[in-house]
Amino acid sequence: MKLFKLHNIRLILILGIVFFLVGFANHRQNLKPVKSLEVELLDASKIFITEAEVEELLEEVLKSNGDSLVNEKRLASFENVLNANDMIKSSEAYYSLDGILSAKIIQREPIARVMDDGFYYLDADGLAMPLSPNYSSRVPLVSGVGANELKEVYPLLTRIQADDFLKKHIIAIRKKSVNNYVLEVRGRDYLVNFGQISYLDRKLTNYKVFYLKALEYKKLDEYKRIDLQFGNQVVCTTK
Repeated sequence: MKLFKLHNIRLILILGIVFFLVGFANHRQNLKPVKSLEVELLDASKIFITEAEVEELLEEVLKSNGDSLVNEKRLASFENVLNANDMIKSSEAYYSLDGILSAKIIQREPIARVMDDGFYYLDADGLAMPLSPNYSSRVPLVSGVGANELKEVYPLLTRIQADDFLKKHIIAIRKKSVNNYVLEVRGRDYLVNFGQISYLDRKLTNYKVFYLKALEYKKLDEYKRIDLQFGNQVVCTTK
């Protein structure tokens, strides 16, 4: 019984020492100054916000804290400031053991450029996003659609964005009247009368099949309008 109690006391002492050492190490770590900043853009093929601009945001938070010491409790404040930026979708801030403050950045992804009393982007989450002075995204231009109507055209835009052919092929979407949309395509003179935003998969598949067949037979330059609004039919009007 005495041996059992002695073993428990020894175990408690060992655990106490371990917790003390861990706490002391954390305290020492928190007294370290931030040596430098590192920023990683997880998709660097499109630079809507630069690494230097992200570093400036981090430096502003460091200044507002009154010191530049490593402090794990402050990481949330860095992420809050970064996530509030119009070009950033999400961020992760962390310290390295040698005192480097790092941030990983996921930028927002535009799927359309909207023309409505000026220009702005619509992003992949269906939210408005300002243009960036650093990069211009090659996405379809949407016109004739008010801000409160974007949710109507959003499903079509997401399908275009998810399809490699359509993403390169469709350059503009214009609302002509209620439930009547027209598409403009790259490198061709004809317009595509899409009709209302419905039966998206059927209409887009029909158009792709038509396009490949007409391309094969070299007929594309003969048309001035392609109509997709009649269910399974693709109706063409020649010049």
